[in-house]
Amino acid sequence: MNNKIEIGDNANFSLQSCGRTIPCHNQAGEKTSERVSVVPPEQVSPLLALPDELLVKIADNLSFVDWRSLDLTSRRLNTLFNTEERLQILFVRYYGSPSEAYRKIIENRGIPAVPNNEIKNPFLRLAYGRYVSNEYLASLGNDASQTCMKTLSGHTGEVMSVTPLADGRLASCAADETVRVWDLSKPDGSQCVMTLKGHTGIVRSVTELPDGRLASCSDDETVNVWDLSMPDGKQCVATLRGHSYHVRSVIPLADGRLASCATDGTVKVWDLSKPDGKQCVATLRGHSTGVSSVTQLPDGRLASCAGDKTVKVWDLSKPDGQQCVATLNGHNQWVTSVTAFDDGRLASCSLDKTIKVWDLSKPDGQQCVATLNGHTSWVRSVTVLADGRLASCAGSYLDFGGSGDKSIKVWDLSMPDGQQCVATLNGHESWVNSVTQLANGLLVSCSDDQDVKVWDLKAGAVRIDAQGHTDGVSSVTAMADGQLDSCPPC
Repeated sequence: MNNKIEIGDNANFSLQSCGRTIPCHNQAGEKTSERVSVVPPEQVSPLLALPDELLVKIADNLSFVDWRSLDLTSRRLNTLFNTEERLQILFVRYYGSPSEAYRKIIENRGIPAVPNNEIKNPFLRLAYGRYVSNEYLASLGNDASQTCMKTLSGHTGEVMSVTPLADGRLASCAADETVRVWDLSKPDGSQCVMTLKGHTGIVRSVTELPDGRLASCSDDETVNVWDLSMPDGKQCVATLRGHSYHVRSVIPLADGRLASCATDGTVKVWDLSKPDGKQCVATLRGHSTGVSSVTQLPDGRLASCAGDKTVKVWDLSKPDGQQCVATLNGHNQWVTSVTAFDDGRLASCSLDKTIKVWDLSKPDGQQCVATLNGHTSWVRSVTVLADGRLASCAGSYLDFGGSGDKSIKVWDLSMPDGQQCVATLNGHESWVNSVTQLANGLLVSCSDDQDVKVWDLKAGAVRIDAQGHTDGVSSVTAMADGQLDSCPPC
C-alpha cells in the first residue's frame, strides 16, 4: 500500500506501509523504545492545519501501523485517531464474539501491552500483537527465512518433537533415543544443558507436566516420566507400560493425569498416583488404525486423530464403550496431528497436504468450517498460536534429497480464502516434524535435519547455533526458565 496525501500547493506527506512509516522525502522517522516509527513533528504540522473531519477520513485510509505512527506524534491526533476504537474493529475481525469461557482463558494470560497506551483489555492487546506480526511478516515478502534467530544442533538423529518448558527452556526428543533440554541464554554450543537417556527406541513426543517433570513416549512402547532435579542417570522416575506398539504422543491433562496414543489404535489415560502396573485408568478404542496425536479441549474432552482418516472426540465421563461422542470425516489420508483452539474449535492436518478447522457446535457433516491449502507435501504438525493464528509444518520422505516442501507456514483465518497463509518460513534442510510456540511468542521447530530452530515472528534477529544430539530430533519443548528440552527419534 502507498498512500500519498497532498496538502496545499507545496507540502506533501507520504506513508508507505509494510509495517514502516516513511515521512516526506523518504526521511526515516524516529522510533520509540518499542521500535514504533514516529513522524517528526515538523513534518506533521501540515496535517494539523486540516480540520478534524478530514483528518479522520485520512486516518480511515491508512494501515493500522501507519496510522499508529501518526497517533504517537501529536496529542490532538492521538485524540482523533482512537487507538482503542480501531483495535475494537480488529478484535471483532479476529475473534468475533468470544464465549465467556474463552474470555476467561485470555484474561488469565499476560498479554503484552500496546506501546505507549494504557489499554487494559487483553483481547485488544492480543489483536494489536497479531496485526503487527502480520504486517512485519508481510514486509518480509519471500524472505521470511530471516526470522530464524537460533539453530540448536546436537541430536544425532531426526528430531521428532519440541515443547516449551515453564522455566523458559526447551525440551526436544529424537531418533537418537534421547530427550534434550536447552537453555537459550547460554553461549553458542552450550545451550544443551541436559541429555536424558532411557528409551530404547525413537522418542516421538515430549511434554511438561504441571509439577515440572517431563513425560516422553517412544517406539519402545513406553511412556517415561523424568524428574530433572535428580542426578544424571536417575532422572527417569517412572515408566508406564501398556501400549502394544509405538507410542506417538503424550500430553498432560487438566486434572493432572496423562493421555497417550499409539499405533496400536488406542488412546490411554494414566494416573501417576496409582501403584506401578495400575496407572492406566482408561483405554479408548474406536480408531481402526494407528493413532498419531491426542489433545485436550478446553471443556476437558479429548480429541485424537489416526490413520483411518478421522478425528474423534472423547468424553471420559461416559461409560466404557460410549466415550467416543463425535467422529469428524473430511481428510482423505492419514491425519497426523490435531490441536485445540482456546474457543473450542479443532485444527487437524494430514498427509493429504491440507489443514482443516472444525467447529464441534455445527451439525454432523458440517463441522469442517475451513480447509487451508498451501503445503505441497505431507502436513506433519499443526499448532494454535496464542493470538489465534495457526502454524504448521510439512515434509515427506518421498521428497528425500529433492526440493520438496520443508517449510513452516503461519495462517490467519480472518483473511480471505486463498490469503490465509501470512508467512512461509524456510530454513530446515529436511522435512519438519513439529512446530510449537514459546511463552514469549517465538516459534520453535524441529526436523529430520537433526536441528531445532527458533523463529521470531515480530522482529529480525541474529542466528545462533547450538549442538548436542547425534541423531534426528523428533520433538522439542520449552521450559519456563527459557531453556529447551529435546529428544531424538529411535
